[in-house]
Formats: sequence, C-alpha cells, structure tokens
Amino acid sequence: MIDETQKTTQERKFKCWAASCGGCGDGPSREHLLSNCLFPDGVVRVKGFDWCMDETKTVGINGLARQILCKKHNSALSDTDAEAKKAIDLFQRSVQPLGGSSIGNKVDGHRLERWLLKTAINLAYGGKWHIGIGMHGSAPGLPPPYLIDVAFGKLPFSHKMGAHFLLPKKETFHDPGAILTFPLVKDGYIGGVYFELRTQPIFLNLFPGNAPPTLGEVAESLSLQNHLLDTELIYRPPNISTTLRSLAASMIYFDW
Repeated sequence: MIDETQKTTQERKFKCWAASCGGCGDGPSREHLLSNCLFPDGVVRVKGFDWCMDETKTVGINGLARQILCKKHNSALSDTDAEAKKAIDLFQRSVQPLGGSSIGNKVDGHRLERWLLKTAINLAYGGKWHIGIGMHGSAPGLPPPYLIDVAFGKLPFSHKMGAHFLLPKKETFHDPGAILTFPLVKDGYIGGVYFELRTQPIFLNLFPGNAPPTLGEVAESLSLQNHLLDTELIYRPPNISTTLRSLAASMIYFDW
C-alpha cells in the first residue's frame, strides 16, 4: 500500500512531457516508451538514444515503462496506438482480401505520424538532445510546444516534416517480428527518427523544410542495408503495396 504522503512525494517528482501546453490531470501514468500492444512477445529492441547509444538493447516491454505522461494526456493518445497497431498488422499482411476490396486496408496517416512522434518523444524525453531542429521553446530532452501540439492533433506537421516512407526497388531483409528505432542526431539536435515497423521502414523528419532525398545523404554511418540508404524517401504516399517473395501482395491506402 502507498500512503497519501508517499503518493504526493512521487507525484512531485513526476513531470508529464506535455505539461507545458497545460491540461494535465488524474496523476501520473506508467507509459510504455513503445506501445506494448505492438509486442505480443513482450520484447523490444532499441538503439541509438543516449541511454542505449552504442549497442542494441533487447529488453522486456515492461522494462520500457516510465512515468512521463499524466493519465489524461496518455489517454488522449490512445487512438494513435490503435492506428499504429492497425498499420503494422497491414504491413505484415501478405494476402489481398477477397475480391480485391480495399476495405480494411485504409490507414489514417496523420494518426500514424502522431504515433511515430509520440514514440520519438517518449524515447528522447529527459535526454541530452533537442527534439527537432529550429523550433521555438526547444530545450534538451524536452519536446517543443509545436511538437506537443502535433502529437495531440492540435496542429499538423508542415514544411515536409512527418512520415517519409522508404520503398526500395530492390529486395531488402527485415525481421518480421521486430520493431526498430533510432534517431539521427547532429550537433545535439534530433533531426529525424528512423523506424522499421516489422517490414516497413519509415523516416520521421523533424527538420522543417529540409527533408533529405535519401537516408544516405544524412546517415552514412548507420548500419542499414545499402538499398535502404540509397532509396528515395517518399513523403506521405497515397498508397503502398506489401510484397511477398518480391511480388506485390496487398495494397494499403493512406488518408492524409
């Protein structure tokens, strides 16, 4: 049992990363840095943030839970978790629905972007790097107000920030059971975050007006397959096709 004095002491130590925009409520939640609904096996791999800089850490998903959001703000982001799970399930899908119907193959792209941003903030919060480049109110380890508003759907991403998909023409290899993520950092600023969502790589650009044509332009040191480094980044594609043995297998449609 936690008495009221102990509870009050814990809440004084707690800081919601969305607090600067107001509206906090209901006390601290135990937020998973990566949504636990995406990890049925309970294991996740992370690399490149200041707490796992030089090696990939494989940890239980419950080991990546911290008090970084209040319950009210955490609840307000639950729709992004649901959309990310739907998108990732579709990325893994290898069979077209009967009749070629696209019903069930539609993803709210803005919610997926908000989940990518929420996850990037969760992982970088409290660290030594600025989150995003050239944004008002930026401070190391704290999301600027603009990104908080984007995460909660109050403002849209603009100036080519947001989701850039990698759609390589040559075959690449991914662990279908893994979700990978690591930031691209320069001079203390996170300019973007690379994700592999099972089989689909996505770059979340956080540098307004400066989306790179390829990851190789900004991330030569990353241990990515050459085909990925050389692949053109596609900003908010209207649709993509999943592949099975190098053949198109199923279409996914995005609402931007």
